[in-house]
Amino acid sequence: MNIYLLPTDTCYGIWCPIWDSDAYQKIYKIKNRGYDKPLAIMVEDLDWLYENTTLTEQQLDFISEYEKPSTVLTDCPRIKMLLEFEDEEVSYPNFDQYEKIAFRVAHTPAQKKLIQEEWPIFLTSANFSGEKENYKISDLKETFKKYLSEIKIIDEVDLDENISPSDIFSFEADTLELKYLRKN
Repeated sequence: MNIYLLPTDTCYGIWCPIWDSDAYQKIYKIKNRGYDKPLAIMVEDLDWLYENTTLTEQQLDFISEYEKPSTVLTDCPRIKMLLEFEDEEVSYPNFDQYEKIAFRVAHTPAQKKLIQEEWPIFLTSANFSGEKENYKISDLKETFKKYLSEIKIIDEVDLDENISPSDIFSFEADTLELKYLRKN
């Protein structure tokens, strides 16, 4: 199983490759997270979003200049098709929750390397649902001590606890008008 703990540009995240539905389901189990809350997807760069989503060049330029950590919700037919596919070995039990898909762009060499090796990755904050996020490696290890034999930690560093969570927004159609789901 391919589950990782890795710092994001805000807090520690728990990750798995998008193609590993067993790891995907295990993340929900570990976090005690309801399937009504879809995971975000991290991609290597804005070029991936340009090639695979409905975002316009103007919207991608806006994202590249956005000064705070951000997550953008948009359509992605390629990912939706993957999530809707189901057979005996692959199953995403909440594929219907992904009407729009939340995307983050990698910001560190470790994140980009992982994505290059695994393709886009599902991610969410590395905490139990309803609990505070982890910023210190010692807290992270304590939180996930029961699962450390199943999870690989990458890039063990302490993070700044004063960084706000990412802003989450979508664009209104092809415009630069934003609809915020979370703004910090």
